[in-house]
Amino acid sequence: MYKEFFGFREAPFAIEPNPRFILLSEEHQEALATLVYALEQREGWALLVGYPGVGKTTLVIALLRELADQ
Repeated sequence: MYKEFFGFREAPFAIEPNPRFILLSEEHQEALATLVYALEQREGWALLVGYPGVGKTTLVIALLRELADQ
């Protein structure tokens, strides 16, 4: 219903976030940079925790997209 009302060509809201529609807050950008750094250093480990709905899955999708670009 909202898709037609706003003139969207595809649904931007789904159970799993679409990487094309990800908009990261400043905190999310910092967390993403930390995860990228942890993976690039290949030392130790990193843990991503948070309450439901804070964007953990979105961050992992953004991380995979970032790593695919490299």
